[in-house]
Amino acid sequence: MVLGIGPALALMYLVVRNYTYPKVEQPFFSDPAFFGLFIVGLVEGSILYVALNLFKFASNPILMVLFAAVELMAMVVVMNLRRFRGKSDSVFYGYALGLGMASGLATGICFVLANAVESFDLTAFTLVVISVSLALILGACGTNIGEGIARHLPMQFLLQGLILLIAYNLLFTVVLQGGELGGEIVYYICQVLMLVLAAFYFYRIMYVKLPGVINDVLKMEGKKRSDIPGLK
Repeated sequence: MVLGIGPALALMYLVVRNYTYPKVEQPFFSDPAFFGLFIVGLVEGSILYVALNLFKFASNPILMVLFAAVELMAMVVVMNLRRFRGKSDSVFYGYALGLGMASGLATGICFVLANAVESFDLTAFTLVVISVSLALILGACGTNIGEGIARHLPMQFLLQGLILLIAYNLLFTVVLQGGELGGEIVYYICQVLMLVLAAFYFYRIMYVKLPGVINDVLKMEGKKRSDIPGLK
């Protein structure tokens, strides 16, 4: 549970603390709604984990490409409600949903892998990489979907996130198969690449784009704020 949910909670704190009280006097989102979406994402992630095993998505790279589309469509289904469309706070709710999904998936995967091995040396590294990278990539994808909902362009933004999530899932296939697709060296190289790809996408979405996105959507709503963190 610590490995599965811990990284998502840490990323939640690092990002959203700048957009709520006491960092800003008027929060950019509602805390109850944010944590509600996190719980919804946790449930969705758990269901996706069951599907991952039940339909053996990890047995084939092509199926993992399909799984990437399923993950993002699950986000769109939740976020495409009337109350979230055209609203600047939808960006944050998408982030919460993505982190919740990552937590549900990572908890299941870490539990099964930890129980399947006899030693916990290099396996611990793998479990940390899986949990951290899932929180990074799905948190960023959720934020991207939230932006699409806020701009009334959900499918356009889904396709943007799908490209990187497919690349991530293809690397993830090698890791979930325990290196059977290329040997031990390829197994660990794929883990490093997963982490680098996820960290790059997360940084680009959450630190480079997010302030400008919030500003743009606020303008669409006819609002203006001068206290958006990181806005140049």
